[in-house]
Amino acid sequence: MTTKFRSILSLIIILLMFQNIEAKNLKLITKDRCEAKNVTLKTEIKSKYKYFFFRRTNQKKIKRIDKVVDENGKVIIEIMMKSIENGDQYLFLEFHRLVIVGKEIHEVLCVTAKENGKLIIYNFCGEKVDEVTVKTEDLLEKYKF
Repeated sequence: MTTKFRSILSLIIILLMFQNIEAKNLKLITKDRCEAKNVTLKTEIKSKYKYFFFRRTNQKKIKRIDKVVDENGKVIIEIMMKSIENGDQYLFLEFHRLVIVGKEIHEVLCVTAKENGKLIIYNFCGEKVDEVTVKTEDLLEKYKF
């Protein structure tokens, strides 16, 4: 009885080891598939005038929507940034933008009143790869419009 139990137990352990090896190989295949994807960045800009007592002012509310879309039309990442346009100036409190750099998607997030902002890096499947803290001035200088 005990030898039969030991042989069954050893068989189960061997099967579990092979199952883990197959799972690791599957993960590598999906990683290669993400790098081979073709993605595009689509930007929508919606503007709307501000009104004061039924009278149109010189200020506009601007809504910028950035979407990263794959070749099948599926949205991978979508963000929105709101700002105000007053004549020739854009006034925003929070800068939020998507940029495709090489084989990575960079999400830039910074608040103008704070010293540091975030740079979040994604792969083409939309999985978060890295998150870096960078000075706000450097982010705005590199990624602003």
